[in-house]
Amino acid sequence: MGCQGYTFYRDVNCKDLVIFHEATRDLRGTTYKPYLVSTQESCGINFRFICNSTFMTRPPQNAITMVSIFKPFCKDKEKDKEKSRPYVTNICKMGCYK
Repeated sequence: MGCQGYTFYRDVNCKDLVIFHEATRDLRGTTYKPYLVSTQESCGINFRFICNSTFMTRPPQNAITMVSIFKPFCKDKEKDKEKSRPYVTNICKMGCYK
């Protein structure tokens, strides 16, 4: 499997949201609302979600954030359920807005 670049950004669909919510379910202190996604295959699928984010500070701070997630490929989903779980690899605040 060769190394390929990321796809063009597109609107997030229901399958993307399932992966996003599974990977971010344990994050606290910020709410993320993904609206664009780009993907890349590499021993799994790398996702780059562009999100509207609200940081729970006083006052709350809003920002555009890129949340990177990796979803490993798994041949036997029942046997290796934990190994195939998507997880966050990076969160990058891209800009703030009011």
